Amino acid sequence: MPKAGFHDKPFDEATLTKLQLFELYAREWLPVFLSTAVRPEVHLFDFFAGPGTDSSGVSGSPLRLLKQVRDYSNLAQKSGVSVHVHLFDADPAKIAALDRNIDARGLRLPTVHLEVKALPFEQALQRSWPTISNSRAAKLLLMDQFGIDHVTPEVFVQLASAPTCDFLFFVSSATYYRFQNHPAIKQKISRPDDHYQTHVAVLDFYRGLLPATQRFYLSPFSLKKGSNIYGVVFGSAHPRGMDKFLQVAWAQDEINGEADFDINRENIRADQMLLPIPGFRPSKVSAFEADLEQRLRDGLLTNEAEVVQVCFDHGVRRQHAEPVLKRLKAEGVIDLGFRVPDIKKLDSPRPIRRTR
Repeated sequence: MPKAGFHDKPFDEATLTKLQLFELYAREWLPVFLSTAVRPEVHLFDFFAGPGTDSSGVSGSPLRLLKQVRDYSNLAQKSGVSVHVHLFDADPAKIAALDRNIDARGLRLPTVHLEVKALPFEQALQRSWPTISNSRAAKLLLMDQFGIDHVTPEVFVQLASAPTCDFLFFVSSATYYRFQNHPAIKQKISRPDDHYQTHVAVLDFYRGLLPATQRFYLSPFSLKKGSNIYGVVFGSAHPRGMDKFLQVAWAQDEINGEADFDINRENIRADQMLLPIPGFRPSKVSAFEADLEQRLRDGLLTNEAEVVQVCFDHGVRRQHAEPVLKRLKAEGVIDLGFRVPDIKKLDSPRPIRRTR
């Protein structure tokens, strides 16, 4: 059930960060599928849409989605892609308010098929499943659930099986607390009392639900409100989806790309990362660079697609690989014809040759 009074007060900073994360990913996602008719249909779903604004009139996720669709509507018209937006909420009063807010903002777009309906998550998902499972359609799902966790392990596995379907779902502080205190989780975290790092265990849990043979990309983003830690989990079966999410996440967190607070307690400012001083290198970035360098020196990476995978494994952007690639090339350790791995070349990646 929605949290009582959530939309009757101004959104807090963590909520605004989460909404911006949703919106920025939609902005990155839409042009991919609207520029060309690689899929004839595009469907965006918001399963916990609410009334569309907070008490101050600040836009929530449904209005932000519609704004991005409006901004890219010219691409859909040129390519002939059919755009559908599905907005659900269990509360009929909130859906009625959402309808009014859509009209007030001029977001009932003539070229977009808009569905605004009062349905609880389980019914909305069942109703939408024929579309979500349709291989001819590209889908983006937002599940900003409250309280009770509607995205159960069964639902997660179901969504991960859907073709051309990216999703983001909210993980409550209560869920984080359960993970933090689970005996099996405490064994995985180097500091079991450190709830800052619980999202690592949360992601391991979801990865463990999928078959080992299934290639699926997951990434977290943590949010802090007072002493509570919340989170967003992103999922995509395509490396370009993961790449775009990491670009968005690192735009929000220039230090670690995974939180709206100093998740590793390193007290590093974004401007200090440019300084050539070890103490101003985030541990996450340093660990990635060390791993990448060792693999390249050992000849374990033979092309740019394999470098991209190392980036994804560490939750960093492709651009983070450039300093290591540049330095090892200058030292004569490797030879390659690129500075930053190109996500568009993964089907025919450019080679890396170890020279000594």
